[in-house]
Amino acid sequence: LAVNRLLQAGVRVYWLGNSGPLGPGTIWIPASPAARAILEQSARESGVAVTAVAHAPAGGALQLKPIRIGLYDVYGGSMTSGWTRWLLEQYQFPFEVVYPRDLEAPGLRSRFDVLIFTDGAIRRPDASGGPSRAGLGGASGGGAPDPASIPAEYRAHLGRITNESTIPALRKFVESGGSIVAIGSSTSIASAFGLPVANHLVEMGSDGRQRALPPEKFYIPGSLLKVRVDNTQPLAYGMDSTATVFYDNSPVFRLEPQAALARTGAVAWFSGPDPLESGWAWGRQYLNGGVAVAEAVVGEGKVVLFGPEVNFRDQPHGTFKLLFNGLYYGSAQPVTLP
Repeated sequence: LAVNRLLQAGVRVYWLGNSGPLGPGTIWIPASPAARAILEQSARESGVAVTAVAHAPAGGALQLKPIRIGLYDVYGGSMTSGWTRWLLEQYQFPFEVVYPRDLEAPGLRSRFDVLIFTDGAIRRPDASGGPSRAGLGGASGGGAPDPASIPAEYRAHLGRITNESTIPALRKFVESGGSIVAIGSSTSIASAFGLPVANHLVEMGSDGRQRALPPEKFYIPGSLLKVRVDNTQPLAYGMDSTATVFYDNSPVFRLEPQAALARTGAVAWFSGPDPLESGWAWGRQYLNGGVAVAEAVVGEGKVVLFGPEVNFRDQPHGTFKLLFNGLYYGSAQPVTLP
């Protein structure tokens, strides 16, 4: 709330990184009457802590910019998109709901800085980690209604994500400096983009080919799991070194050997044979070493992959920060403070 109010008022906001006096991701706001009024309001209303320093910091930092968010939805409505819409409203993020046809329209990058694809927006990959045989359809992918039967004001909401036209448009959006935040099944956009990210939850079949772990070996339908977090990375600024995530048979990633060269890295991962904190989990030992959160640089932009639903029905407040950081991160500009 504080950061969004500051940005909307034209106040400069900086992330200080590992040298910040309050730890990685310390947020520094140069003193001004406008900043003071907003911070006093935020501290009074929500208890956010504000600390004054005697001297302005120096060195490398990231300057946060006002962001233009596109939240993907489908005709008839997506539950996960609806919950995310509510969350963005509560924290005063500026956003616009977008539909399949918007993604292929000219000027997508000129309209938005970041696009959010919630769980179900893009289908999950198959056992080998590639796109499903049905393609990368949207949540409304099966059986589109006849446009003539739809009121005229809603016909622009029709359509679906396709490999042939939507995915190239999204890749162009990212390569030209935009960011994509993908959650849950929508992280399959990584395989559509050819990123060095594969499915971690696989085994070798009798035919010598990889296949997804069957449910009799791995099944976790809605439990709380612990992950390790690299909070020196901007995507995890402000987080502790561990976090509890809501996990509902979510994607888990394996980074390919060329990941570092392809500027793709892990931000949060499962460590140890038993990450279960609450709930029920079968085969949880298979999670060990799997990546839960990853990021990739594509051209001038970024792709953020959240396997677990970090804002599942707007309940897990402990991981909201990952989503919020992901929204700011793509547009943040490296600067050197005097």
